[in-house]
Amino acid sequence: MVDPQGAWYVLRVTYQRELPTREALTRLGIETFVPERIVRRRDRRGRFCTVREAALHNYIFVRTTKRVIDELKTFRLPMLRYVMHVEEGLNRPMIVPEAQMRHFMAVAGSLQPQVLYLSPSELDLAKGDRVRITGGLFAGVEGILLRIRQARERRVIVSIEGVAAVATTSVPASQIEKIP
Repeated sequence: MVDPQGAWYVLRVTYQRELPTREALTRLGIETFVPERIVRRRDRRGRFCTVREAALHNYIFVRTTKRVIDELKTFRLPMLRYVMHVEEGLNRPMIVPEAQMRHFMAVAGSLQPQVLYLSPSELDLAKGDRVRITGGLFAGVEGILLRIRQARERRVIVSIEGVAAVATTSVPASQIEKIP
C-alpha cells in the first residue's frame, strides 16, 4: 500500500538553491528538511555577521509522493533532480526510511557548532557498533559509534548512505547502549 503522505525523497537542486527551494515547497504545503549551520562571514561593509546556510550543499529532503515531485519538476521547479541509486539492478530515486530520517533530522537539525557533517568517503561504517543514545539532547537517536579523525571524543554517526552522515556532539559513554 502506498503511503498517502509519501516518503522522504533525496533531491538535488542546482546552484546551491536549497533554502529558496525549501521555502517554495513549504509554501505549497510540502514537508521538507535542509540541514543548516550557522557560520560567521563578513558582510559588504567588512563587518562580521552570523548567517544560516545549508550544511549539505545541493541536497534537499522532501516528504511527498513521486507523482507530486514529477509534477513539480515539470511545471514549477525545474531545478529539482532525483538522487538515484541502484536497487535490484535498476536506477531508482533514493528514498530514506521514516525512522532513519527522524534520527538524521534530530542530529542535523540541532544547529550546534559541534555537529560535524561528513561525506560518505570519510566513514567506514562497517567497523563501528550500532548504538542508541539513552540520555541528553539526542536521546533515542540510533546510529554507529565511531571515532572521527578530527575529533578525539566518541560520537554517534547517523548516515544516509551515499549522501551524507552527521556526527553528534561528544556523547558520554554512560549515555550509550549497544543495539544487539
